[in-house]
Amino acid sequence: MAADLLHSSYILDGVPMPLTPARMLRECAVQPSPEPEGEPEALADEHLDHTPDHYPFEESAIPEYAVAVEELRRSRSFPLPYAGPYTASKVAQALLDVVWYNGHFRLGDLTLKADWKWNSKEIGHAAAFYDSVEACCNYLDALGVKLEKYNLTAGTPSVTFKAGTAVEEEDAQYQEEDLFRDTSYRTANPRLSRRRKAPAAFQPEPSDWIIYIPFDPCEYRLGGSVLAQAVGATPAIPADVADADYFMDCYEVLRELVEDGVVKAGATVGDGGLMTALRSLAAGGTGADVSIAEIAKAYGGELPVRILFSEVPGVIIQIADIDYDYVDAELILQDVVYFPIGHPTPGKPEIKLTQRIEIPQILESLLNTLEGED
Repeated sequence: MAADLLHSSYILDGVPMPLTPARMLRECAVQPSPEPEGEPEALADEHLDHTPDHYPFEESAIPEYAVAVEELRRSRSFPLPYAGPYTASKVAQALLDVVWYNGHFRLGDLTLKADWKWNSKEIGHAAAFYDSVEACCNYLDALGVKLEKYNLTAGTPSVTFKAGTAVEEEDAQYQEEDLFRDTSYRTANPRLSRRRKAPAAFQPEPSDWIIYIPFDPCEYRLGGSVLAQAVGATPAIPADVADADYFMDCYEVLRELVEDGVVKAGATVGDGGLMTALRSLAAGGTGADVSIAEIAKAYGGELPVRILFSEVPGVIIQIADIDYDYVDAELILQDVVYFPIGHPTPGKPEIKLTQRIEIPQILESLLNTLEGED
């Protein structure tokens, strides 16, 4: 059955698909696997129809939502109706998870290992697998990142990715093509250690800044999120992760800040969203006073629940007050939008949401300018 899912041609919602999943994966793999002899019969399937609702997410219930998300996060089920956006967000999360480590590497030095577990016994499962593979390959191609290996085994639908440094050996037949390859996001001798350079817990310095950087400019939406699953809601729209160019710009500047030791602590914003990442950083005993007012303002009055629990890829970093101007300049130089959202609270391990924090005047001017743009 796994071989059929990979190598069959697909007819989805009555429309023949141009490539098989195996062909798409071959085109973004470091060492493509050989083509099988023959081809299984075409798989005909339909995308799952789900009934979107208007679940009454309440701002007053944010603490309860945070607990529910934490309990479900590691056992969440694959959101089949949102297979493409969910898979792209998992690719982004895997690449961000290694940005905190020791070593010398850039985004273009990384490869991914992908593991799908799947079955196609029910309507919509094969279609969701196709969408998952297509989203993975399209996003990786746009990022300039390759798959080191990929696996597909039978089981309950899921996908996991793990990033590492590239081990690609250039074949002689590709040497001419390599002369024209964009090397702006690669290094000559990449190194990656699994020891963290940036700690995974807030450091107890109340004057430090906590900065939030979304790595995609998509809207904050809850379709397919852990929160939606936790409360049994079915929002229509997921966070649509698609802007690879912006992700690359963000990654480049963040990696330099981590490698230079400017980042004192950091966490990936992924499963469970911004609130889950904040809570993970507070697990060491130092919490934070946090305001998302400027985020909401920049996104046209976005709802707090969406900002805190939508799974838009991004990071939270802690930097020293003395480094603020330097970080501000580096981020603005790369046209990276960021939000200073608070300060650590030594001895108070909770995340306290406040209405507003004082932000530097230069940033406030920038945010007001951004708000007025189309």
